[in-house]
Amino acid sequence: MTTKIRTYTFSDQEDILEIFKSNCPKYFDVNDITDLIDFLENYADSNFKVLIINNEVIGCGGHYVKHSDKVFGIAWVMFKRFAVGHSNFFKIATYFFNHILENIKNEKLEYDIVINTTQLLEKTFSKFDFSTEKIITNGFGENLDHHVMRRKMKK
Repeated sequence: MTTKIRTYTFSDQEDILEIFKSNCPKYFDVNDITDLIDFLENYADSNFKVLIINNEVIGCGGHYVKHSDKVFGIAWVMFKRFAVGHSNFFKIATYFFNHILENIKNEKLEYDIVINTTQLLEKTFSKFDFSTEKIITNGFGENLDHHVMRRKMKK
């Protein structure tokens, strides 16, 4: 299995949209596709990456810096459902997410990291030292509670 992480390009958009759709309605509300398209067309920069396994884009995600709030944000981390099998999924997801965290570290800013996720991934992100600060019931759609999680900058 050959694995590669590279910067997103516009030619990846259809693959990303397919990844998104593979995660609806369990992890994302289908209505969020317009926000994703807007992000890909207007905000995805060199910090937004794709994960390629055996020449297929099966994941994406990245980070951004919000200097006004002195935080990093995590954007659109997702993986194509059932693409790598359950046994490999957590290894691959951890590898990719650690890549994002390393890119944040390389920014050399002493900012916390904030992620907006759902109750379905709260436990997963807590393994990366994120703590839930706020919960908005159905904030991301029906049965998708919006969890604002923060990882404090380590001093």
